[in-house]
Amino acid sequence: MKHGSIRFKFFAAISAVALVFIGMLLLLNLFFYEDYYMMTRRNELRDAYQSIHSSYTGSVDDIAAVLDNYESRSVIRLSIVAADGTVRYSSFFSPGNGEPAGGDSALQGTFQLPDFDLFDQQRRGYAILQAIAQSVNPDTLAKHNYQFLNVSLWDGDQYLCLAGALDSQGENCLFAYMPYAYIEQNSSLNLVFLLIAGGCALLICLVCGYFISRQFTRPLIDMAGVADRMSELDFSTKCQAGGSDEIGHLGQSLNRLSAYLEQTIGELKQSNDQLAQEIEKKERIDSMRREFIVNVSHELKTPIALIQGYAEGLTAGVADDPEDREFYCDTIADEADRMNKLVMQLLNLSKLELGAEQTFYEDIDIHELCAEAVQKTKVLCESRGLIVHFDDTCVTVRTDGNLLEQVLMNYLSNAIRYTVDGGHIEISATRTDCGIRLTVFNEGEGLPEEELPKIWEKFYRTDRARTREAGGTGIGLSLVHAIADTLHGSCGAENVPGGISFWFELPNAPENSESNEET
Repeated sequence: MKHGSIRFKFFAAISAVALVFIGMLLLLNLFFYEDYYMMTRRNELRDAYQSIHSSYTGSVDDIAAVLDNYESRSVIRLSIVAADGTVRYSSFFSPGNGEPAGGDSALQGTFQLPDFDLFDQQRRGYAILQAIAQSVNPDTLAKHNYQFLNVSLWDGDQYLCLAGALDSQGENCLFAYMPYAYIEQNSSLNLVFLLIAGGCALLICLVCGYFISRQFTRPLIDMAGVADRMSELDFSTKCQAGGSDEIGHLGQSLNRLSAYLEQTIGELKQSNDQLAQEIEKKERIDSMRREFIVNVSHELKTPIALIQGYAEGLTAGVADDPEDREFYCDTIADEADRMNKLVMQLLNLSKLELGAEQTFYEDIDIHELCAEAVQKTKVLCESRGLIVHFDDTCVTVRTDGNLLEQVLMNYLSNAIRYTVDGGHIEISATRTDCGIRLTVFNEGEGLPEEELPKIWEKFYRTDRARTREAGGTGIGLSLVHAIADTLHGSCGAENVPGGISFWFELPNAPENSESNEET
């Protein structure tokens, strides 16, 4: 049990209450018990007197049974003494023969002890009766019928006594008394017993307080642990405190708070993640926009300068010769065509990236598509001695034919551009578990592995030193990547023995897909 913990404080509070309570009992017993005990003993003596007085009819024999009953069940000793000093009844000795014990009245003088030896008990009895008779105040006795007295003997023993008249004439008196030693003994025994009982009670209270403190503080300690975990944003632990009391309600409220905070923080995290993604996307778009503007400006700068230069030359009449004019005009037309091609590719790429391109799904024969692409590029291949081979296996896929043709033409144009003269190009289509894979391989040195992921970026060229004629516009592969996203496919490039291979995968389209759909 840690010092300063709520369990320790609860246990200490219970122990302090028990200790204070037992201490109060001891103090009350120490300062008030004796007075209370004396009061009860006086009441006993008075009750005895009143009972005997009400039963007395003038004859001692008539109340003998009452006298024996009191003496047998209590420590009260009783004596009946006549006005002339004759002991008519006493618990110490048999009643007298009617002769007085002394010459004077017992209520006015003292008893005179006989001259013969008495037993100690009888001797003590006479001494007590003499002491009582000497202490009685006749006026008080006449006024109240009884009087309490404290008498002492020669050996120091003290007695609490009551002297009361049994008849209105005062001819017979009742002396009731009990020893102080008995009273003090009972008081001491009571104090010792109270100390023992108080110690046992305190020990029991400490043991019970320990278990009670554990029982009552365990839910609070559990709640403190749950609260600590909540402060660390761990909401997996719940309070186990049950019941319909305040602690149970507190545990249920803490569980509801934990669930609410978990939900709220989860939503806040989700919102923050979305906001971070949106910010990242915006930053990426801004960066792409700036890069795009720079790249487009760079790409258009050369053709615009050429067109402007040759046009000014024609205007100035520099090319007087028909062949020179034809060269100037052809150059202007080529550069304009290059600019138009670049702009159209950029427009197509923007439409694909913005999702504004419509797709028309139809069954496409890959063999036929490859044959048309090879036919379109036949002149370029023959001029450089390139050999293009494509698989004649009939493979059909349901997709957008126009977009797939753009992919194949970009791959094939790229392969023709970067294959050495007299090299080999191979086009193949294979069916996979998910759809079909279209692959274009060309002989060459391949690309560094670190550059393979970058070739899909806009205006990226693997060799910055290449001429514009050899390097293309830098848009083709970006367009392929955008078409892959639009058709829910994928694309990639990998170095293989003897060259590099570009692939494009398409999933199988549902048989019931519409002939055209807008994406």
